[in-house]
Amino acid sequence: MIDLSEVIKELNPKVEMVRDEGTMLPEDIDYAQAASIIEEDNVEKAPLYETLVFVDSRRRTFESINILGYVALLSQIVTGAVVFEDGRCQTLFSPGQGPESKLVLAIPHALAKILGINEEYVRLGNLICRVAIGNSAKIALDSFMQELERVHVSRYTDDFLTIKDGSIDFATPSFQIERGPVGLVKNIQKAFVSFEVFTAYSSMQKSQRSKSISTKLVTDNTLLRIMSYLKLVATSGLRGLVRIETIIEEERFGSTKYQIFETFNRLASTLSVLVDENFFIPRAPEDTLPVIFLERCLDRYFYNPRYIHCSVVEAFGGRETIM
Repeated sequence: MIDLSEVIKELNPKVEMVRDEGTMLPEDIDYAQAASIIEEDNVEKAPLYETLVFVDSRRRTFESINILGYVALLSQIVTGAVVFEDGRCQTLFSPGQGPESKLVLAIPHALAKILGINEEYVRLGNLICRVAIGNSAKIALDSFMQELERVHVSRYTDDFLTIKDGSIDFATPSFQIERGPVGLVKNIQKAFVSFEVFTAYSSMQKSQRSKSISTKLVTDNTLLRIMSYLKLVATSGLRGLVRIETIIEEERFGSTKYQIFETFNRLASTLSVLVDENFFIPRAPEDTLPVIFLERCLDRYFYNPRYIHCSVVEAFGGRETIM
């Protein structure tokens, strides 16, 4: 395993602590028509699920490393799951066998070529990092986290209906009856429908969901993304509006669509009771209580930012720039 810091420090890197990764301005909602309604019958109420597994990742970016004008990011990704059963949540990891944690060095393709990186793991001084490479460091991080979640979801879909916090993507296993997985999307900047239709969704009642819509995945024309919008609370507007979605092979959809619709019906009933009605919790009510519980448990496994920063600065010969 190479010590990459020996190569990087000769290129006079600029090292900066990332102090507020979470601050960002939301994008405008894209109302471009991209999907078609596929559910003919009226949406019906359905019984609640007694058992669900929720999978999520938490990410913290510690360092921005500017090398020859290219930006590499040093981040930690922690991935885990909780089971919601009989009204209670329990983590599917323990202090003795914690969630999956990866210290990741994300690097653009162009910089990886300059540095001659061809290994999965490298050292930065006393830190051992998994390498993720993409068109940009952020894209590399996003793709790596999606892959971690895909593997994690696959562990549970044989036994439980599994909810992945976030969008379903090309890497997620396709729909299995009574197993999912189903994505729970809180950031619905891509609407897939017209402004008029989306406005009607924001006026739905609590636990009401829209008729299902479908669109083909951009990355794979053989897969369909099946989606339905769900209102989690009894307020008008965007508060509490989320999207549930799954993917399935187009050739299987005809024989499986009614099971997907039934799954969406039961999730509409179940997820709407797993919310903070008073909005005392940040990011509620779109964040359901099991996901909030999971995120807080995962947060305990992050490294100390000052330890990471000092380790990187030491590896690069004591040179740093703090913004």
